[in-house]
Amino acid sequence: MRQLWSQTVSTSIRGLSTARERVWLLVWDAKHNLFLFNHAGERQAETKLRGELIAACAADDGRSFVAVGNRGQVWLLAPDFTLRWERSIDSRPTAVAIDCIGQRVAVAAADGSVCIFDEAGSLTHQCSSPQPLHHLAFVPEMPALLGAADFGHVVCFDRSGGVAWRDAVVMHIGCMAVSGDGATIALGCFSDGVCCYSLLEGPKSRRMVPAVGPCRFVTTSYAADIWMTIGLEPVITMRRPDGTTLEEVTIAGNPVGIAVNPMGTQACVATAEGSLFAYDLTRR
Repeated sequence: MRQLWSQTVSTSIRGLSTARERVWLLVWDAKHNLFLFNHAGERQAETKLRGELIAACAADDGRSFVAVGNRGQVWLLAPDFTLRWERSIDSRPTAVAIDCIGQRVAVAAADGSVCIFDEAGSLTHQCSSPQPLHHLAFVPEMPALLGAADFGHVVCFDRSGGVAWRDAVVMHIGCMAVSGDGATIALGCFSDGVCCYSLLEGPKSRRMVPAVGPCRFVTTSYAADIWMTIGLEPVITMRRPDGTTLEEVTIAGNPVGIAVNPMGTQACVATAEGSLFAYDLTRR
């Protein structure tokens, strides 16, 4: 893996999301600022939101961005971070997701609720989970929303907000990655490696990839033929779907997020110390 560029922001980075089709990076920091960087690491936009920022997410096409605040605020933003609409939910948000073209926004909350808004900001569905969901993702090619709790619960909601399937698992879940067709749903687990499902088969398809080892972060290319993982050490590992290691690189700092472009040719990692690093993966 060859480093392409690096960038810094003024304070500690809290999270990272990617507009996959544009290869843009959305970053938020400890001072509740949002930053948008392009594929070359150039800053495209920056804003400070009103209130404590909990999480944010980018639509794959780069035309919409969503962020949530600690008092239940939900903000939909344009590419220049101008406000399109603001809504609120009744409980503190725990996770947020936006579909690939920005037509649906899902917000999970501490009371176990999941609110789904349309692109105009109207509440269209409200779902519930026995545990608060801390990881959410829409499946780009299918009308499904996936969610996972920090421990023990994975769920798939259908187009109408009903539960298509759910599964109880005895593992701590740190992150979730989904392929474009939903054939790969990868959950990074702190003690068990990566737990995988397919959208259509649900719990019957559950399989572990123990070769990865303890996993804090996992992300995949659009087809899930390339995986990028981070374990307990600050080491980025490029893998095949069976967990086989292709390449590794050690980074300076504590990783807080990782993203890979649709073709699996470029990856970016953010650190708590305020740095972004981009890597070329084609040299494999």
